[in-house]
Amino acid sequence: MHRRIVIFQVALLLSMPCRSAEFFYMDHDSVTDEYVGPVGPLVLSGEITTGDYGALLTKILGDEKRFLAQNKIILASDGGDVAEALKIAQLIKSLHSRLIVGLLTGRCVSACFYIYAAAAERETDGEKLLGINRPFIAATETAATTATAPAADTAVAAVESRALTQVRAFLRDNAVPDYLVDEMFRHASDDAYWLSADDEKNLGSRSQSFKQFLAAKCAWDEKIEREVYAGKRPIDELKRLLKCKDGATRRAAHEALLAAGQAH
Repeated sequence: MHRRIVIFQVALLLSMPCRSAEFFYMDHDSVTDEYVGPVGPLVLSGEITTGDYGALLTKILGDEKRFLAQNKIILASDGGDVAEALKIAQLIKSLHSRLIVGLLTGRCVSACFYIYAAAAERETDGEKLLGINRPFIAATETAATTATAPAADTAVAAVESRALTQVRAFLRDNAVPDYLVDEMFRHASDDAYWLSADDEKNLGSRSQSFKQFLAAKCAWDEKIEREVYAGKRPIDELKRLLKCKDGATRRAAHEALLAAGQAH
């Protein structure tokens, strides 16, 4: 599942093997295949490999205005390199991006889930589109070639232990429910636990860190949001919050992109 995946290009509805992730803006209607102009969200599709963080950053920086107009990414990946996925996840988190996983574009499994979990806002349009399993950590050639067999085994085990500890810390920092973390580590890297609607509800459609950001920047009150949708408050109260949210998010994302571009 990690070595060979199928990607779904909505515009063409074709499937083909891919050696690394692709990044493109969706400019066709997913149903009619008609061109709708340069207004669609950015798509991350395919296996995640070393260098994809830089490729994604370059794609966004190539037209920052277009990306920030929506700050939305469609995610469709069967996983790949864990370390690279964690780097992408941190970038997505710093941008306060919204992620979508859909039936037409494809599922999000394995290392892809880290990116989904880090998003400010996230959603799927169906069940069993999010899959989690135990991270696959490849043995390092250095450990295998520069030490005797017992020492190499010890070195490889130490590398794997550090990597798995890093994954657990990442999941904890992004408030992934403990029982989902347990399910992740209970399933082998060639197996998957598929999140149900209840699992997605427990994970939340809005991350804890983004909730804290909105509270600090906009005095966001989820009670107001719920009561507006229930017809108990005037919509203007929510419009005020949404305007503040859009402005604060755009400024923070711009600053994060500037910092990421300078560091890369």
